[in-house]
Amino acid sequence: MTCYAVYDQDRRKIGIMCGKLGPHCTECGDVGVNLCDFPVGKGKTCDRSICGYHSAKVGIDIDYCPAHYAEWQAFRDAGGVKHELENVAPFKDA
Repeated sequence: MTCYAVYDQDRRKIGIMCGKLGPHCTECGDVGVNLCDFPVGKGKTCDRSICGYHSAKVGIDIDYCPAHYAEWQAFRDAGGVKHELENVAPFKDA
């Protein structure tokens, strides 16, 4: 039987759970996961399993895994979001 550490919101270990518990975070093995919503092309998303601690909320019901969050931050910090929004038709001439 597989056992997993259980953490509180401050990432302090508070116990251990054993058994078939379903999907687990690929970063830490915690249960209760989200899926990474980062677009990877052809209408698909990353779908990597991530716990609440390792998921970065970037929008309403949009969570990224740590690797894709870092990629998104670099894109945002380089002005990519502003550039893309300026090319949206309703905002281009405003």
